[in-house]
Amino acid sequence: MQRGDGVSTGLGRAGMVKGSENLAVLTEPECWSRLEAHNLGRLAVVVAGAPRIFPINYAVGEGAIVFRTQPGAKLAHGPGSAVCFEIDAYEETSGSGWSVMAVGVLEDITNADDARSRRLRQLRVRPQAPGERAFWLALTPNEVTGRSFRVGWIPGHYLG
Repeated sequence: MQRGDGVSTGLGRAGMVKGSENLAVLTEPECWSRLEAHNLGRLAVVVAGAPRIFPINYAVGEGAIVFRTQPGAKLAHGPGSAVCFEIDAYEETSGSGWSVMAVGVLEDITNADDARSRRLRQLRVRPQAPGERAFWLALTPNEVTGRSFRVGWIPGHYLG
């Protein structure tokens, strides 16, 4: 939409403005900040040659993403394997969203006796899934990336 002098206002569709055309890259500190602010994400593990995605409650500390689990696919196939962890959010009203991915090798720290593993097991992880979650797994990512975006038409302001 243009004003009478030919200058574009960026407004259209009844005072709405178009979202961003491109994804914005989040810095690594921004990614860690988002990881620290949440406690539910998804872990991708390869099981029998195919990826499987599991929701997990987690905590962050000392450059690691830590969660508790019970015997099953994550415990059987995760430790020692490359995995991908992801969190995201989307706000429909504003049309804005973001995602953060962390990639690295998963480690079983349940019985590890080093000082860092002992400290990681002190983090507050509250699994929402029922059942005992006595095993501790930690992902110390070698890659943490994130993106944010704004889509569609979002509320602008009237320039009258």
